[in-house]
Amino acid sequence: MSSRHDRLEVLDRYLRIPTISRQVTPEMIDAVRGLWRRLGLELTPLAPPDGRGTPALYGELPGPEKAPTLLLYGHYDVQPTGDVARWTWQGVACEPFVPAYFLDGRAVEPRLIGDEALEDLVLVARGGADNKGQHLSNILGAMDAVRAGTACWKVKIVLDGEEEHGSPNLEAIARAHRAKLAADVLIGSDGPKQKDAPTLVMGVRGLLTVNIVADNGQAASVHSGNYGNIVPNPVLPLARLIGDIEERVRAWSAEHEAFRREASEVFAKWQDKAMWTPFLKPTVNINHFMSDGASPTLRRTIIPRTAHARLDIRLTPDTPVAAMRDLVQRAVADHQSRTPGITFTVEADGQPASYTSPARPEFGWLLRLLEEYGGEEPVALPILGGTLPLHVFTDVLGMPCLWIPAANSNNQQHDVNEHYRLRHFYRQSKLYAAIVSSRPM
Repeated sequence: MSSRHDRLEVLDRYLRIPTISRQVTPEMIDAVRGLWRRLGLELTPLAPPDGRGTPALYGELPGPEKAPTLLLYGHYDVQPTGDVARWTWQGVACEPFVPAYFLDGRAVEPRLIGDEALEDLVLVARGGADNKGQHLSNILGAMDAVRAGTACWKVKIVLDGEEEHGSPNLEAIARAHRAKLAADVLIGSDGPKQKDAPTLVMGVRGLLTVNIVADNGQAASVHSGNYGNIVPNPVLPLARLIGDIEERVRAWSAEHEAFRREASEVFAKWQDKAMWTPFLKPTVNINHFMSDGASPTLRRTIIPRTAHARLDIRLTPDTPVAAMRDLVQRAVADHQSRTPGITFTVEADGQPASYTSPARPEFGWLLRLLEEYGGEEPVALPILGGTLPLHVFTDVLGMPCLWIPAANSNNQQHDVNEHYRLRHFYRQSKLYAAIVSSRPM
């Protein structure tokens, strides 16, 4: 596949398979595998051991005898579309799974555009930037190196089918297929570049999701006048508990700062070029708070029976899942003991942060390649603010993981009008061909 038009045609076909996370069907999986098979790559489904969920897809590219192994990660599931009526670009209505192309603000037909000018196009479609365009470009680059005879790695590929809803089965899949997925290093691409500059990331924050219910034991909400000072209201006790959890997380973070100290020193040269310092500390976010009988429009003078809150606590390498879960449970127990008439119940589960030290030789190796093939000085970050399932590879499979975001900064992934500037698509293939054709010094 030599021409840029050929590669764009493959991406176009890929994006038309509507693999919305949690809605992926066997027919869609067959279509994805068929697309890759036509490119010369056979992908095998790796189903969760319990048979539930969407399988990951696994394939291999040959390398020299006794070569080290490079694992490439991507995900073929995509976000839901959102309001389809709001998919409009430059005044032109677009369909999420029918790619549309624009040049200088006008809709165009790519086949009528010259080969070199294709990188100036903007592609509007769900999954273009997140993540089909990124991992397609990466794998095509690896295949280029194999065909050219320059590959010095054995390349393995894993495409997650559940990343957009938290990869709930990826760890079980990895444990069941440990030997198949074993590698010397993982490199993956997802998310936006920093200000469109070549970007290297060494980790991601983890996520602990916490659900807490405060209950006063009543069968229903009651009259706030008749039962005031008699029946306790659960709302304020729950709010106090959440405030205490945040204070305890901050206190833990202040006493555990080895990661933050290393990151602040090693990555200081990029501090003014990229957003990462806020992500060195954990955050406690309330994404849901509701009392029984709540209404945004109706005035109800009641003492609610229950109050419910959902928190997402973003974790750093210094704030492990188990420690934060214990911290939450201790806070709940303490508030339970001093809040008569209110019962707290809590559920907490999540995935840890992941971090690969920049002391590893892959760090300098990839920075050099990014500078050579990215067209400008690269930016390096210790950690992303968001969460990806990298702990499956660093903690479970024991390999270093380095991340190279490959989409334009403002690509609107997860929103309507997701778009991918194709210069990033084409440049990424050249980068990955170089990665597969070289090794760390």
